[in-house]
This record gives sequence, C-alpha cells and structure tokens, in this order.
Amino acid sequence: MLSIKSIAISTVARMGYIAKGLVYFMVGLLTLQTTIGMGGQTSDATDALQEFIYQPFGSILLIAIMAGLIAHACWRIIQSIQDPENRGNSIQVRFFRVIDFLTGCLYISMSYAAWQILQGLGAQDSDQNTEVWVGRILELPYGKWLVMFCAVVILVGGLYQFYSAWTAGFEYSFDNSKMSNAEQNTLRTLGRIGISAWGVVYCMVAYLFYNASVTFDADEAGGLSQALATLRDQPFGTWALGITSAGLITYGVYLLVLSYYHKVGDSK
Repeated sequence: MLSIKSIAISTVARMGYIAKGLVYFMVGLLTLQTTIGMGGQTSDATDALQEFIYQPFGSILLIAIMAGLIAHACWRIIQSIQDPENRGNSIQVRFFRVIDFLTGCLYISMSYAAWQILQGLGAQDSDQNTEVWVGRILELPYGKWLVMFCAVVILVGGLYQFYSAWTAGFEYSFDNSKMSNAEQNTLRTLGRIGISAWGVVYCMVAYLFYNASVTFDADEAGGLSQALATLRDQPFGTWALGITSAGLITYGVYLLVLSYYHKVGDSK
C-alpha cells in the first residue's frame, strides 16, 4: 500500500508532466503552423502560455497549467534531493541531480510568467532574458570566453540528447510493472523522437551563443524561439523546422503519456 508521502510525490510528478507536456505540445504546434504558412512565428514556452489564455475557459486552463508547472518545479527539486527514481549515487547521477535542481528553478520562473500573463502583464520571453544575461556576462572580464564556454556546455547537452534518444537512456523512468511490451515500445519511440528534437534545439542555441561570443553582441544569443527561427534560416530550413516542430509536438505527447507511466514513489 502506498504511503501518503508517496501518493503526494506521485501526484506532484504527474501534474508536472501533464503541464509540461501541454506547454511543449503547444510550442511545437505554433511553430508547425508557422512552417506550413498558417501565420505566426517560431515560439517558446512563454508564447505557448500566452496562447492558452485565448482558449475557451483560458484563465482556468492557465491556472491549472501554472499549478502544474509549480508541481513540476517541486518534482525536479525533489529529484535533486531525494532521488525518488532510485538512479543511484554515481558521479554522473550527482551531476544530473544538480541539473534537476536548476531545472526546477527554471520552471518556477516559467510559472511566474504564467502568473504575469494571467494578470494581463507582458511576460518577457526566453530570447529577451537570454540576451540580458549574455550581455551581463560579456561585460565581465573574459566574458567572451565565458559565453563561448556556455556554448560548448550547451552543445554537449545537445549531443547528450541525441545519445539519450539513441540508447533510450530515459527508460529508467518507466514503470514497467504496469506496461505491456507494446506500450513500452510506443513510449520509447515517442521519447526518442521528442528528445531528438530537443537535441536539435540545444545545438542551435549553442550556435547562437557561439555567435554572441565571437561578435561580442548579446543580441546574437537567444532561447528556444530564436533557435527555431535560426534553424528555419538554414539551407532546407523549412523542412528542418517542420520536422523539429513535429518532434516537439511528439515530445509533448510523450510527456502526457509519461505522466501516467512514470515510475515515482513506491512504484520503483
């Protein structure tokens, strides 16, 4: 029988994956609409949150998503402190637990952006935030090299996304006890497609940071939206953007399905 603590952790985790899945499904959908000529522009999480407010019962939907983002932030911080997925205590796992904590802080910021939108205030998008922080780093001694180091770290992160997709390294989070072989294969395929799309995004963000470092211009840097826009401007960029946006939609579906099949609490 599950303890109250396990039920609480499980509920927080599943709420978070649902909210995150909806946000990135919307990011992919908005970007795909741009790719096929239905108007708009490449989008980031803030644009997706803004889009939810325009839907029927938009305020209620956005409140629910905001609560889910807070839940996901709590879940990532819990992952960093308690390791509820029983990943072990290797140096690699310790590193990823630090990343989990930083990711939790990121989703707190995203939930705050949802609150600003709910209040009718303009939320600053990731591109603007990135440019501000890169500008501050460039002003530091050796700032150019610090930004270039960030580009290398982000590139390594992107390559790791491809590696994780290839090896299905994300499967540790599946609760195989309630999954058939077909369900495992389906979820694995969704994960591989979605995480590969994030590999593309990471690599494009690394490219933007590299440009900012060599030109000493913070405006060259950017987040998700600018990365997708830069991808579109490359040779065969429309096709690449279409495939990537479809991958982000798939990633959203993957997270929604994972919210049910994720191994949390006493289910490990």
